[in-house]
Amino acid sequence: MTKIITPARSHRSVTIGVTLVMQMLVAGVTLAWGMYRFQVIQAEKIPPQPQLQPRLIEPRYDRPDVVDDEQLQRVLTKLRPRLRGGKPQINHVDHALRFWGVEARFDDADVSSGEELRRLLLDHRTFAAAWGTKTKPFLLPQTRDESELLSFRTKAGDATASHVDHTLAALAEVGTPLDYPVLTPLGEMPLRAAFDQAFREFSLNQVEYEWSTLVFLHYLPHVPSWFTTEGQRVTWDLLAERLMRQRLAQGVCYGEHRLHALALMLLADEEFGWLSPDSRQKILAHLRDATDRLVKSQHADGFWDGRWPGAEWDGPQSENVVGPLGSLADRLLVTGHTLEWLAFAPTEVLPPAENLIRASQWLVKSIDGLSDAEVQRYYTFLSHAGRSLALWRSRRPADVVATSP
Repeated sequence: MTKIITPARSHRSVTIGVTLVMQMLVAGVTLAWGMYRFQVIQAEKIPPQPQLQPRLIEPRYDRPDVVDDEQLQRVLTKLRPRLRGGKPQINHVDHALRFWGVEARFDDADVSSGEELRRLLLDHRTFAAAWGTKTKPFLLPQTRDESELLSFRTKAGDATASHVDHTLAALAEVGTPLDYPVLTPLGEMPLRAAFDQAFREFSLNQVEYEWSTLVFLHYLPHVPSWFTTEGQRVTWDLLAERLMRQRLAQGVCYGEHRLHALALMLLADEEFGWLSPDSRQKILAHLRDATDRLVKSQHADGFWDGRWPGAEWDGPQSENVVGPLGSLADRLLVTGHTLEWLAFAPTEVLPPAENLIRASQWLVKSIDGLSDAEVQRYYTFLSHAGRSLALWRSRRPADVVATSP
C-alpha cells in the first residue's frame, strides 16, 4: 500500500531538517570560535619579546632659570662617583651608574668611570676583586626549564641590590642592551637572562612595583599587555592603578619613586598610546594632587622633607617623620627626588616656577656646603639631586663635567 505524505508532514520534515542543519552550523561556529579564542588566549600567554635596545626616556625641559650652567658644573663636579678602592656598596654603584651613564670618564684617580661602575654590576671578576672571594656573589645564574636565568642578590647587605629590579632598571636607564655579555660565577650569559628572570618573578601581588615598571617601560614599551607566569593579565592601566593605590607617603623614599614611574609612564604613553583615556586622566589628577601638596608643604627655604604629603585619607602624618640619616638627608632626598620626577612630568602638573626655582636653588646651596664625608654618606640621595638638576637642563652629567679623552 502506497504511503501518502501530506503537505503538512512534508513541511514538518523540512523544518526539522533545517533546524538540525542550523543547530549543527551553530555548534560548528561555536566550536570554531571557542578554538579560535583558546588559540588567541594561549598566544597571549606567550611571553612578549622585549626590545634588544632599551628605549631611552628623555626629560621635557631646558630651564636655565631653574639651574644655570655654572651652578650645574659646580654641583656635578662635587658629586663625581668616588668609588674606587675599598668595597663600594652596590646601591651606591647602581645609583652612580644611572646618574652618570656608561659614557662618563674622569681624570681623577679616585673617581670611577661609567664603564667601571657597570663592570662592578655585571662582571663577577670585578665584583670579587673589590669585595673579596669570601663575599657571596652578586650575580646569581641558574637554568630552569632549559632557560638561562640571572638574578641579582637583593636586600642582603651592602654587597647586594637595595630593591627588587633596581639594578636592572638602572642598567636599562643607561641604555644597556639585552645582548650585553654578563660574566657570572658560572660563565657568560646575556643580560636578557636577567630580564627573563625579572619577567618570570613579577607578580601583581608583590610589594614594590616601581623598578619593575621602569624595566618594562624601557624593554617592553611596545607591548600593550601581557600575562605573568601566575596567569595574571597585566596592562599599563593596571600597573598605574597599583602605583597609585597606596598612601602618597608610603613606600621607598617617601613615595617619590612611584610618582617617578607614573611620570615616565605618561611620557611613554604619548608615543605608544596604551593607557586608556580614563587611566591617563587619573594619573594626571594623581600627580596634580601631589604637586598641590608639594606647593603647600614647601619650606620657605625651598626644601621638602618626609612630611610633604600632609594629611591623607587616613589622617595626618606624625610630626616626627625623620629618616635614619637625619633631617638634612631627608631634605636632600625628597627635594632631589621631587625635582627628578617633575622633570619628566607634563606642564599641566608642574608647580609654579617660583617653587621649582626655590627648590633647585636650595639644592645647589646645600650641596655646595657639604663636606666630602657628607657627600659619601648621602651619596644615593645626592645622585638623584644631581641628576635632577641635569635633567632640568636636558643635559647628560658626563657632558657637563670635563672627562678624559
